[in-house]
Order: sequence, then structure tokens, then C-alpha cells
Amino acid sequence: MTTYVSVGELDDDALMAELRRIAAEVDPVPPSVIEAARAAIFTRHLDHELAELVADSADAGSGLLYEAVRGPGGEETRLLTFDGGGVQVDVDLTPAGPGLRMIGQFTGPVSECGVERGDGGSLDVDVDELGRFVADGVPPGPIRLRYRSEIGQMVRTSWLVA
Repeated sequence: MTTYVSVGELDDDALMAELRRIAAEVDPVPPSVIEAARAAIFTRHLDHELAELVADSADAGSGLLYEAVRGPGGEETRLLTFDGGGVQVDVDLTPAGPGLRMIGQFTGPVSECGVERGDGGSLDVDVDELGRFVADGVPPGPIRLRYRSEIGQMVRTSWLVA
């Protein structure tokens, strides 16, 4: 459908608004871009430390052997390692039904842990005395871990799309 607008009839602001409307009809913003933008907004916590991603099996240059790590259904497990707040955390992400299963281990004591979703929701996770945790039913999409280190520093991992 072609829409014609007479430039002489509109001022600059109205013309730009009309062009945005037409562009949105022709090429709408993909839902994944909207999700990523929401996740970026939720990243703005200046009083939290950011845990650095130090290894990801999805990265071909990571050196992790992820071809050998497959579930019984042939589903790949993604192996991740984050470091921040004096704590390292290793995480295995595996597709499980409609969501994901996250199994992890902290190297260093933490007092609380949770999974944050790109849509603003979160899931509290119990960590045992050895630093191990399991989170089932994590919805696919932008997610990140949140934990409190032994010294009380709140730490968040970078966002990842699972």
C-alpha cells in the first residue's frame, strides 16, 4: 500500500511523525529488539558490580569443548563462566521443556542468588552450602544472574540471550 503525503501541507514535526508512522507499517521493530532494549534498561544499577563473562561455549574461540556435552535428546548445553565480586560462577544452560534448566556452582560464598528476566520478572534461587544451585523453568530470552558476595556486594552478570 502506497501512501502519499504532500510535504507542503505539514510542518517539520508533523512530517517526521508521518514518516515514522509509515516506516513502522513497512518495517516494524522485531520483538527480539524490543526485548533486548528492555533488558538494557534493566541493566542500569549503578550500585551493583558487573560480573564479567570469562568463558562461553557458544563462542568458538572460548576453548570449551561443548560438542561433547549433549543431553539425551541431542540438546546442547551452553557452558558459561562469570567472575565478579570476588566470586566465580559456572553455569550450564540446557533446554528443558518449554524453558531452560540452569545448573551452577559458585566458587566463593554468596548469601543470595536469583535469575532476572528481560521482561522485568525474576526467580529466586536457593544455593546450598557448597555453592550449588538449580533453577528450572527459566523462560528463554534475555536473562542474567544476580547474587550477593560474602562482603555484601550485589553483583549481576551481563545479559545473555538463552
